[in-house]
Amino acid sequence: MQPRLQHLKRQGSSLARRLAPSLAGRAPRSRELRRRARAWSTASQNYLENRRRTRAGREDLLPLYFIWTTLRPCNFRCSYCDDHQGAKYPELSGKGKLDTEQGIRLLEIMRTRTPSVYFAGGEPTLRKDLPRLVRAAKALDYHPIVVNTNGSLFHQLLEKPEWRTFLADIDILVVSLDSLDEAYLRKLWVTPEPGNVIANLFMLHDLSQTLGFKLMVNTVILPGRVRHARDVLDFARDLGIGFCPVPQNVGPSVDPSLHDDPEYRALVDEILARKRAGQAISGSLRMNERLLRSEPLDCRNTLKPHVDHDGRLVWPCKASVNVKPEYISVLDFDHVDALYASACERVSPTGFHGPAKNQCGANCNWAQNYTTDEYAHGLARPLSLLRAAWSFVA
Repeated sequence: MQPRLQHLKRQGSSLARRLAPSLAGRAPRSRELRRRARAWSTASQNYLENRRRTRAGREDLLPLYFIWTTLRPCNFRCSYCDDHQGAKYPELSGKGKLDTEQGIRLLEIMRTRTPSVYFAGGEPTLRKDLPRLVRAAKALDYHPIVVNTNGSLFHQLLEKPEWRTFLADIDILVVSLDSLDEAYLRKLWVTPEPGNVIANLFMLHDLSQTLGFKLMVNTVILPGRVRHARDVLDFARDLGIGFCPVPQNVGPSVDPSLHDDPEYRALVDEILARKRAGQAISGSLRMNERLLRSEPLDCRNTLKPHVDHDGRLVWPCKASVNVKPEYISVLDFDHVDALYASACERVSPTGFHGPAKNQCGANCNWAQNYTTDEYAHGLARPLSLLRAAWSFVA
């Protein structure tokens, strides 16, 4: 390990030792098993209903999880990041975000049909009430509870009493890490102290051993900068945490120059070989093959409804190019069934994915879209879907 990494590791481990005694532990095992059982019951019921709808030619499939953009502001200005519509999060207004009670109500409504929640941003840890929101999600028996973050603030946040339950209440923490080169990250992320993210990853790794959450790194692979992603792949393997590869997009589609890069093609082969060999790489082998090689996907966007910071469902898809998406307030409904029925009256999701003028016109290359492709594949092949699900939770 390089001297600088060794220094950051010592820094992170020291933080973990100091913070651990003040942090709350996991709920009793019986409570955790009940929460998982209830979430899996919802997922199973949805699966059976989605098979019925698919056989009837419908594509208004019930959610596998929902993505909540909890707020727009971010303390980074990453060159590759936008809101799926081309706008940079720091340039968007932060006004209109749901308050705590509205956020909890949103979670209650979406839980009527949704087993899992994915907290995103902007940067979700900028919300002071994020611990209350994830605790509410846990009380509602969501599983898994996933938080996607840049990870830059945990050395400060975990010092605060209101954050002592946070790590015990989540199931998966996904931290963005695109390189181990701090000078490169300083320019890519436009932040003065990228080393905080790496030190915090070492700290979170140590804390995950006793608090039981799953830690993963999310790595955007950029043309001409592939070696940085390879370094993170090795880092994740050596640390024993998950790795989520993400090809850089231009708009909703993969950067076309990426597949012309022989170094990228070699990295794809390496990632897939390591997945086969057992390294913890997010998603199934089939999903990674299709994502990393940008193969055409069978998108079923209603499986992962996207709710904006103001509590509006973006329907049928936030990344739609040809058809302007509809924005529907989730808080106007008491149940996802009623929400989806109203949304379908505005725009039918059946046949929406495609290049025609009355279709989305996008060719998305995000991992979240390939999860819907994997699920659609599994609707006709239950064993395939079970293997993919096991690959995710194992």
